[in-house]
Amino acid sequence: MPGEDFTGIRSRIEEKKKKFSSNTEENSPVDFSDREIDSIVDRMKSKYRSEGLEFNEVEGKLGELKGIISGSAQQGVQVQGVEALRDGRSPYARVLGHLYFALHGLFERIGAFIESLPQTKTLNYFLYSANMPYSPKQWIAMVSVVSILVLIAAFSLGEFFFLFLRYIAQQRQLELSPLVVALSYIIPIFGAFFLMLLSILVGFLIPQTNAQKRGDECSTELPFALRHMATELRAGIGLYKTLQTIAKADYGVLSQEFARTIGEIEEGTDTRDALRHFAARTQSKPLSNALRHIMRALRTGGNLSEIMGTIASDVSFDLRMRVRDYSEKLNFFGVIFIFAGIVMPVFVGVMAAIVNGGLPLGITIPLSPPIVLIFFFLIMPSLLGGLAYYLYISQPRV
Repeated sequence: MPGEDFTGIRSRIEEKKKKFSSNTEENSPVDFSDREIDSIVDRMKSKYRSEGLEFNEVEGKLGELKGIISGSAQQGVQVQGVEALRDGRSPYARVLGHLYFALHGLFERIGAFIESLPQTKTLNYFLYSANMPYSPKQWIAMVSVVSILVLIAAFSLGEFFFLFLRYIAQQRQLELSPLVVALSYIIPIFGAFFLMLLSILVGFLIPQTNAQKRGDECSTELPFALRHMATELRAGIGLYKTLQTIAKADYGVLSQEFARTIGEIEEGTDTRDALRHFAARTQSKPLSNALRHIMRALRTGGNLSEIMGTIASDVSFDLRMRVRDYSEKLNFFGVIFIFAGIVMPVFVGVMAAIVNGGLPLGITIPLSPPIVLIFFFLIMPSLLGGLAYYLYISQPRV
């Protein structure tokens, strides 16, 4: 049963109904209405969901993909229960799977809380788009285990830190106020729960980030692949052979995505439907637009080779504009970086020397040696690191 499609189950019930009606003359047959058939199918879906099977349904703004991911006859029902993690290919997934079943009751409650979050509605789509071999139940199970491990580690480190501070105060015979003592117990608890919630949020962001990364990598290789396709089509090679050529070529993630589309076509999906699925799952807007132009040309009978060449030129122009905008942004950030990395440290160093030198200038700026050390060894590295990271994530992937 797990390898079948529920559309087939509904058709078999109808066939059984007709066969039973034709073979029975005296006894009145049981009349299954469409509503009763839908009720049976819904109960079977609920049963298999409780056992960990997934149907990859997409809701809300991603309703276009409902039926694409798993509703088709080729996909059917996928056996992706949590227990499969213990036999997964990834060693980290196997460890998390064994931990999940070691404390199944606790992690199941955490997983139920995570499933109630609104982000789970799009989790299945981003797992599918990122080509990550996990079902939503498997991913939620791993996130629940990691969140508990983060909670335990954060609480232990916080308690150790404050125990060390209390020990130092006791050795120096310093009397701590009741508020400080209370905070030394409260901060590790709240800090641990905050980091736990943060780890859950990061767990939801990982599939989305991976999907976006795949989309950026596809956009980088897209102009070359489109020109390759235009050349193949101009030489008289059919579209299916051209798609196979791109899937076998060395275009990185883009070739992998084309291979997924070829797999759908070989399983019986219509070429236009497979391309529509491809356009719906990719996070690359240029690629999605190119695929929609291809589908439109297939429907109206346009010249695919000319269309591919035009789209390749448009995508190349868009990538050049991104590089130009990024270079203009670098000019502005160069001024900020010089000020933050050279002018500000020199100014603080000079002011600290003046203040700590005891010169009678009437300056009351609190620039004691500990504050200066904190500024140079904590604030400045954080500021420069933040600027460098922003420049890294904002650079165009070309």
